[in-house]
Amino acid sequence: MRVQPNGAGSEYALDADLVVAASGRSGRVPAWLEELGYALPPEDRLQIDLMYASRRLRLQASALGGDKAILVGPRPGRLRGLGLIAQEGNHWLLTLFGYGAADRPPTDENAYLEFAATVAPPDVLAAIRDAEPLDEIVTHAFPANQRRRYEQLKRFPDGLLVVGDAISSFNPIYGQGMSVAALEAMALRQCLARGEQRIAHRFFRAGAKVVDHAWEMAIGADLALPEIEGRRPLSVRVANAYTERLLRVAERDPVVAAAFNDVCDMLAPPQHVLRPNVAWRVLRGNLRGGRSAGEPATAAPTAL
Repeated sequence: MRVQPNGAGSEYALDADLVVAASGRSGRVPAWLEELGYALPPEDRLQIDLMYASRRLRLQASALGGDKAILVGPRPGRLRGLGLIAQEGNHWLLTLFGYGAADRPPTDENAYLEFAATVAPPDVLAAIRDAEPLDEIVTHAFPANQRRRYEQLKRFPDGLLVVGDAISSFNPIYGQGMSVAALEAMALRQCLARGEQRIAHRFFRAGAKVVDHAWEMAIGADLALPEIEGRRPLSVRVANAYTERLLRVAERDPVVAAAFNDVCDMLAPPQHVLRPNVAWRVLRGNLRGGRSAGEPATAAPTAL
């Protein structure tokens, strides 16, 4: 392939047996395919118009007890939320996010705190207000979930593969991107261990199974918000109805909460929360008002 250094320098040839394109959702692979006469991959897309605004903070030593991550998700009628995640050196990353123009997080200092006050629990809001800002507020726009289905192509250039966001990029509030890329790297290693024959075909099929897991969760979660426009097949409606009841029970049932977190962390497939022992606890918990009988109250699964 031919490459050119960023900014300056002349183009030169770089020989390689395998080139892996990991240049993100705006990568040039589709344009290269078109230039070379290959078909473009079919594309799935769900428009969400998300904006988030982040900054680093130093919290007071006593703030939030032992929690390391606080996540407050959107809900119908309130298309905003926040994430507060511990980092090294007693630093925390605060991210406020919202869907659509009416719920965009601001960058003005006072307005930023006012926005946080609309979603943060009282103890979290107090911790944020007492924290020391460590840098400026930075925003990022994310227009749509996007998936390029390279596994459906019949022809693909030899010696070229695509990974990570260049295949699929998801709503960033769900934190799936790096997990998906790591699992795709493991799939690539397994494919290479079996030889170079039809490597693109085998890798894209293996990678599609990884993406299926994350795509199902991200799209389902976004489509649970009636304000997001998109097709809602019966499978999505049923899964979202079950998830709503599961989350209601997970606030008090540690077994259900752990199963849900394993799926969100991509340690287990989505079917993990349908196992009989989990489904029974979800059913029993909803019949009894959200808590399984005999179970102690626990922290909500959004506080880790």
